Amino acid sequence: MDRLQGVGKGGTVIREPVVVFVACLFAALFALAAHASPTAPPQPTLQIAALPATIPAPSPAKVVQGGMDASFVPSPSPYTPNAIETKRWYRLTTNIDWNGATSPVLNFTGATYIRITVYAPPDYQPHELWFAQTETAPRFSRHHLAMELPRDLRAGQPIYVEIAADNFTRHIKPALTDMAAYQAEDLQHVRLTTMFASVQVTMILAALCLWLVLRDRVLVYFIGYATFQLMYQMLVSGEIYELPGARWLVPLGTHAPWLFTALSAPLSLSFILEFCDLRQITPIAARILGWMRWPFLVAAVLLCLPFAERVHALASGFNLWFMISSLWALGTVLLAMSRHGRQAKFFLIAWLPQVLFTLTRLGQVVLGLDQPRWLEYGFPFSIAFSSIVLTIGLADMSLRARRERDMAHHLADHDALTGVLNRRALVRRLHGCINDARLQKEPLALLFLDMDHFKSINDRYGHPAGDACLRAVVETIADELRPSDWLGRYGGEEFVIGLPGATHDQAMLIGERIRQCIENLHVHSRGCTLQTTVSIGVASLDGYTDTADELIARADAALYSAKTDGRNRIVAHAAPLATAGS
Repeated sequence: MDRLQGVGKGGTVIREPVVVFVACLFAALFALAAHASPTAPPQPTLQIAALPATIPAPSPAKVVQGGMDASFVPSPSPYTPNAIETKRWYRLTTNIDWNGATSPVLNFTGATYIRITVYAPPDYQPHELWFAQTETAPRFSRHHLAMELPRDLRAGQPIYVEIAADNFTRHIKPALTDMAAYQAEDLQHVRLTTMFASVQVTMILAALCLWLVLRDRVLVYFIGYATFQLMYQMLVSGEIYELPGARWLVPLGTHAPWLFTALSAPLSLSFILEFCDLRQITPIAARILGWMRWPFLVAAVLLCLPFAERVHALASGFNLWFMISSLWALGTVLLAMSRHGRQAKFFLIAWLPQVLFTLTRLGQVVLGLDQPRWLEYGFPFSIAFSSIVLTIGLADMSLRARRERDMAHHLADHDALTGVLNRRALVRRLHGCINDARLQKEPLALLFLDMDHFKSINDRYGHPAGDACLRAVVETIADELRPSDWLGRYGGEEFVIGLPGATHDQAMLIGERIRQCIENLHVHSRGCTLQTTVSIGVASLDGYTDTADELIARADAALYSAKTDGRNRIVAHAAPLATAGS
């Protein structure tokens, strides 16, 4: 009974340690994401003034020399949004002189793939900030677009900012931070992004190792969609541009993250179909989910075309289809879980945090709210968490597949009624024993056993009683064998016992012991007590030319002699014949 306490309904093993591990993992990763950076001390307030967007835009020389100062309009908004048709100018000033312990750092958030040129005192030389910059090694990470300002920055001293045009209006937010605080925050950001990316890379490599062994298609889908998802995340954080060869992605600009998202989506849906076995559990919903993959492939092609940035309907349609397919996939997985789909439970645990963070992020963007730290790191955290849980699920699936394979091999080689080797398997085992005996120059003996008057047991008491008698005889024989011996059912009530390393005399002693035990055996079945006896023939390996068929034939001939001599006895094929009986 103790073995059954961990088995749930339908024979499913409840792995409580796995559940505890997943819960602890979620808590640990979320704690790291929630405390992503230290709280910065109060800093001087930035005052923002905007120059109305005009076509053509004024030249940098005219703006920086102060010729347009009278045209700048104070902005109540903390943002410096870009314009769609032309570049836009902003003037930033502080309300008090900078008196921090270290130099001020001007940084911009939300300026992904938009070039920003800063003209700062004292020389007002252009300093270009760009998310995808690969020509020079950046001083800071790409978490924000940032540059160091002079330590003697005075109140009202202008900083001119030129923001390039883009096809989408973005809420770019400038901030002024103490160098020490900014570096601490930047270091924490690098640690977290590196950790999340490392987790994903590790899980991808683990899945790759599994694929090299198992060659399972579901592992290919996981590796593909997890890799594209990692590429997307590294493009969003900018860390991918630190890698060798990343300059080839620079011309794609904002097309790059869209492309990898469009490629990861169909692979993700294919993985869900295979991993959760949806085609078997929810065939109709799975068929619809399979159809939902194809629009993503079309979108992947369209998003790479030059006009894609200018067609807002394409991006909106992609986002809408992404949400529809995600919700349909979630509903299908929930349906599969309600029908006792084991892998669906793994996937739901892995995917729910990612869905929740995605929906929260979407709401934050739609409402135009600032992104909090926990949400900024929540999405990469949820991806890393999902990769870990799904890798555990893949390992669990591989383990179950291995068990099913081993069970299939066992059933193919063993008799269904008695559990011993079947005829094909025992002949194969005998071939191996003969080869080993020749190589090691050791003896080998074979016992051929047949139950006496077994047909009368079936006729008188019925086949269930006969089956019980067969099983009882097998258990009795097994108790008398050595660890190296083996037992197989040759057919009907006939059994073959292999005795590697046993001499003729040892085989006779073992056979006689088995005969006596079965003679004294009482089998209780269906209210009746049965007794039976066996006849045994013994043959030993003779020379180097013996084959398995010849050895079985000699043991069978000895068995025939035991039957004709009166049954319930053991007879050896080799002369002189040794007999024993009651």
